[in-house]
Amino acid sequence: MNLTHHLSKLLSLARTRNGLLVIVGALLLLNGVRLLNAKYAEIQQSVESKQALLGQYRMSTKEIDAVRVRVQQLEARRAQFESHLFQGGSEKDVTSTMQIRLQDVLAQVGLNPESVSAVTKGGKDSGNPYGEVVIKVRLGGTLEGFVKFLAQLYTMDVLFRVENFTAKPFKKEELKIFLELKGYYRLTVPKEEAAPGKEPPKREGQKKGGTGPKKGDDLP
Repeated sequence: MNLTHHLSKLLSLARTRNGLLVIVGALLLLNGVRLLNAKYAEIQQSVESKQALLGQYRMSTKEIDAVRVRVQQLEARRAQFESHLFQGGSEKDVTSTMQIRLQDVLAQVGLNPESVSAVTKGGKDSGNPYGEVVIKVRLGGTLEGFVKFLAQLYTMDVLFRVENFTAKPFKKEELKIFLELKGYYRLTVPKEEAAPGKEPPKREGQKKGGTGPKKGDDLP
């Protein structure tokens, strides 16, 4: 009954000019409300999307900070490791330094090196600045001297590692010892080679300014 009454009122309003204006205004108002709701939903969705991106950015920032800390830790560990490596400009220099250090320790504990041979692995030929030198030593001395040698070897500030050894009795308390060990190194670039823009050394007999013919010279 009420619905019919309202419909009849609307129909009566629609027959007049003022009634049509009221109906059109009501429809425009309803359409405006619908557009405002749609705009609000769009803005809300945009805000939620930006909040999600902000959360991802914060997570990425934390991850970057964690990676940066990890890199710093690895750099410190690498520097500590490299401080225990032999260093030199060539495999020959490094091998010579290792042998000198080794013979110094042998002399301190009273062992007599009878022969020392070395084989280099890695280095410039492999394109890797890190490498190792295999050193084989035959020496004579006492068991006490050999124990002291091992103790000093592992307390040095450079890295040596004993691969294997064989000890045989010789005269009374003396032993013949066959020892194989490894020393580790890192090749360093000489300053003159690392300097940017430095010209290579000129060949012997080459004059500064070149050797080409000058203007006016007779050519054969």
